[in-house]
Formats: sequence, structure tokens, C-alpha cells
Amino acid sequence: MEKKYYAAGVIALVLGALSPGYANVNAIDFTRINYPKQQQANVDFLKANEGLYNHWVHDWQAQPGKKEVEQKLIELYTETAAIKVKNTDTELLLGDIAHYLYNMENEAYYQKAIDHYKAAKLFAPTDYRVYWFLGNHYALSALSVQGIENYHTALQYLPKLNPTPLFWADYATACLFANMPGTALYAARQSSIIAGAKTYIEESVLRLKKQTLAAPPVDTVILGRSMWRGDGKKDGKILITNWGVGVKLAIDSTWGFQAGDYKKGSTYAIIQPPRGTAKSGKKIGYSILVFAQLAKEDQTLKQYLDMFTAKSTDKKVVSFDIGQIKNCIAYEIRDPSMYADIGVGHLYAIAVERSRPDYPGMVLEEPAQVPTSGDGKVNYYTSNRTYSRFNGKIYYLILLDSCEFIHEESLANLKTILEKGITIE
Repeated sequence: MEKKYYAAGVIALVLGALSPGYANVNAIDFTRINYPKQQQANVDFLKANEGLYNHWVHDWQAQPGKKEVEQKLIELYTETAAIKVKNTDTELLLGDIAHYLYNMENEAYYQKAIDHYKAAKLFAPTDYRVYWFLGNHYALSALSVQGIENYHTALQYLPKLNPTPLFWADYATACLFANMPGTALYAARQSSIIAGAKTYIEESVLRLKKQTLAAPPVDTVILGRSMWRGDGKKDGKILITNWGVGVKLAIDSTWGFQAGDYKKGSTYAIIQPPRGTAKSGKKIGYSILVFAQLAKEDQTLKQYLDMFTAKSTDKKVVSFDIGQIKNCIAYEIRDPSMYADIGVGHLYAIAVERSRPDYPGMVLEEPAQVPTSGDGKVNYYTSNRTYSRFNGKIYYLILLDSCEFIHEESLANLKTILEKGITIE
């Protein structure tokens, strides 16, 4: 497997966080494993020295030497694998030993680790440790998407009374490798809450946040192409994320998109679906505006919406949700002064306000898979995410600019965007 990671500054923080005590081997119940008595010394060594090999080290400098450590782990692996009656904890142990050997650049053990973790899943498909251990293996093998997918499954089975901070520490590490710093901070905080004190992983993530993910100053200017960034694809849709105002869009590849600069406290994006078809067969274009404005202290959300609709005399209050956001206010507007030749203007204006969340970016984040060079060497990649959400409250306006002739078709696409195509944190 090729070793590939995001920016080197992240690596120093993450690998430093993988200190003794942060290893999932400590979540294995060794009393359920019938390993040979003569292997007790190697078991003790495994537990006491996991900080040497619970992550990949390119240039081994530690003592004992790499060959001596490798021999001990291979011996323990071989003797444990020979146990005739295995169970979940046996397979988890074998998977961890194989994972550690892979971290020591013994490539033959990469797939063995996966096989043992999957064998553990056959014994206990609802044991969160199975997905935790497998997710950790993928994450530290630079397969971030598979790693986070397994952590998400582990979260489904996580006991409500989780007695160990280790899961959350490992999850935070995987999130950093997947370029998900908001989620990493949340996970690191959970680790500290369970531990009863601030853990090293939380301190590490906080340092990263301070260095690279500060909120931008409100009086700055940011170009639209830097503000609204392509963020890959999901379910066949193109993802576009604006970390500064906390918005993620998922749009069809055939739709037009225009990004506006951030200046004077606001930014916008214009989405242009394919032209609608009137009953006459005429093709008519329309657009959906997403506008974000840093809220003014002396202005309510209704006052903000009325700024855009004050001149409209034919408007009525309607109801829309934006995903799971229920506290929106909206107007349906008919304007005979607009588009008279295509049935007059028929618009919808929707407004919502959001305060800065405790973990900015968390609900917007998707695991990022770093590109593969195929050369088998160590490769480092830089994240394109350089700032976090603006501080304070933000007002959002979503405006459907359409006409009577294509009202139903354009409204249907607006509802699709609101339900599935826009996330506001």
C-alpha cells in the first residue's frame, strides 16, 4: 500500500497524539483469549510498547530495534493464530498484531489485519470494536473514506455508557487524516469528557484548529472561486462547500453554477437548473439564488427578508423547511411587472438564521480520499480548506426566480434543493 497523507503539519500533530494509552488493543479482553502461557512476555510487551508501532514510522529510531520488535510480534501472531477455538477478542488481537506489523512496513500483514477484523465481525456483528478496529486500520493505511465509513458504523453500535476514551481518540485521528477537522475536534472532546480531563488528542486538535482553521475577519475580501469550493461527488451530485458561511450544495452536473465573492459581509451562489418547458413547448430559464449575509445586531430575520421583498405587493406567507431546519420564514410572490411575456414573475423567497455551531464544519464534512500517485513512496498532500466559519449569526436567503409558465417545474426543483441539495450548519 502507498503511504499518502495530508499536509505534513497535520502529520506531526496526529502522530504525536498517538501516544501510549491511545491504542485500541487496550479495548481487547485478554482474559477471553487462550494464548499460550509462554507468550505472556510478548503479550506484556505488546501492551507496554504499542506507542512504537500503533502508527507508521518511516525511519525507525526507537529502542528496542525494529527487527527485534518485529520478531516478537510475529511470534505472538503465529502462536495466537494457532489457537483452535477462536472468538471475537482473539480475532481482534490477531488483527491488531497484523496492523502493527503493517505499520512496521511488513506489507504482507495489511490484508491479514482486514481478514481478522472481518472474522471478528462474523462472531459479533454488533460489536462496535469490530468497526472501530477496521476503521483505524483503513485510516492509518491512507484509505480515509473506508476508515470513516467503518467509524460511522461503529457509532451506531457504540454503548450509551462508553467506558473508554480510546474509541473517540482514534476516531479523532481518523477524522484528521480524512480532512474533517470539525468532527475531529468533536471526537477529541468526547475523549476528554470520558477521561475526565483534557486528553492529548484534544490538545493536538486544538493546536491544529488554532493554526489553520481560524474564522476569517469580517472585513476581508475572498474571491468566489476560493469561497465556494468543489468538494468531490456524492450520490451522483457535485458537492460545493462554502466553509466561511457554513453551506454545502449538492447539485446535478448538468446545472449551471456561479459563485459570488465575499465582500462587505456577504456572498452568494446562483444555481441554474436546465430550462423549464412551458405548455407551448417554449424553453424558459430560471435560477435559484443562495445568499448569505453576516447578521446585523439591530436587524431581525423578518426585517432582513423584507429588505428583498418590500416592493412586492402580491405576496403571502408560505412554509418551507431546509433539510432538518424548521424555523424558516418565506413568501410566495407574484409580480406582474416581471416577465409579462411568460406569465409574470412567480417567485419564492425563504430566509433562515443560524448561529455559529460549537464545532464549525462538522455537519458539512465528508471524508476526503487523497489522490494516488502509484509510485509506492511517501506522498504528502495539502488540504484546500484554510479557514472556518465566520463568527456570529448569519442570515440566509434562498430565492427562486421563475415565472408562471414554468411554475410547477421550477418549484419542484426548488423543493429538491431544499430537501436534499443544501445543508446549512
